[in-house]
Amino acid sequence: MELVGRDFFLHAFRSFDLFRKAIRTFDDYLQNRLPPDSKEYNYACNYLREGQGLFDVTLKKAKKLLGPIPGYSAQDVEMQRAQLLVENKIVVRGLSQHQLREELAKDEFLKTMISPEEMLVYLKDHFISQSSGKRKLANIKVRMILDKLRTLSVKGQELQIASQEYFQSE
Repeated sequence: MELVGRDFFLHAFRSFDLFRKAIRTFDDYLQNRLPPDSKEYNYACNYLREGQGLFDVTLKKAKKLLGPIPGYSAQDVEMQRAQLLVENKIVVRGLSQHQLREELAKDEFLKTMISPEEMLVYLKDHFISQSSGKRKLANIKVRMILDKLRTLSVKGQELQIASQEYFQSE
């Protein structure tokens, strides 16, 4: 289980990096009006495809880490998992927006992907929905990471479509 926790962050960051490369490469392709047969278009498509694959793996790992434990599992598994999630800083402990803001602002991994301003906006927009229903407030950090990756994926796909349209018009 501990390895899955570390893998989550490794896959999430690698996916983030590939999405950024895809977006940057598609932007360069469109801004510089490169010829349709340029290698940049293929690079960008490959970055986007690899990023999406890693995002899918990251999502599966998040579900494995935070989803329900099978009923046939030993009783101490839930306690071990909870301890592992806290030790690997996968879940957060804060219960109020202020506590979460402070905790997330100190998180070194999160700083690499999400700006402090984005964190504040996210907390403001999602605090209530994340703390109600079946969702757990402790999982807001993972949800924030997944939502950031999903946003980058969508942006990359939009740029790919724009690049394809440019490609076909030439």
